[in-house]
Amino acid sequence: MKKKSLPKKEFDKIYSKVPRAGIDLIIVKNKKILLTKRSISPFNGLWHAPGGGVFHREKVRDAIDRIAKTELGIKVKPQKLLGYLEILKDGPDRHTILLEFKCKIVGRKEPKALEQASEYKFFNKIPKKTISEQKKFIRKNWKKIFE
Repeated sequence: MKKKSLPKKEFDKIYSKVPRAGIDLIIVKNKKILLTKRSISPFNGLWHAPGGGVFHREKVRDAIDRIAKTELGIKVKPQKLLGYLEILKDGPDRHTILLEFKCKIVGRKEPKALEQASEYKFFNKIPKKTISEQKKFIRKNWKKIFE
């Protein structure tokens, strides 16, 4: 059974009252981190780790696979859970809790900026115009990311 997103009106109603669970993919290749530039709100125009919400009754590993495929057109292998990140500023009455997974690309396929991003790039340092909470998380966990 294919899982899908909620209609926007229902999504906004639910997530104005409860936290939203999500996943970010900290994809590492050649000692660099892959970030995408958001092309939608919230955070339009800012760099961020690709990620997304976990659907109702979707396993975390299935969400990782779906996010990698739909946002970048690739397969990834999660290597370790780096921790969690909370974002309270992504909209009025919004609270998002994100599991941060270090991942590596599986296969030879190159990423593409597909959903919600205008471009992607591998960085060896965090760009200034990165979502502030993600920037702090990546800086704090820099050594752990590259172990």
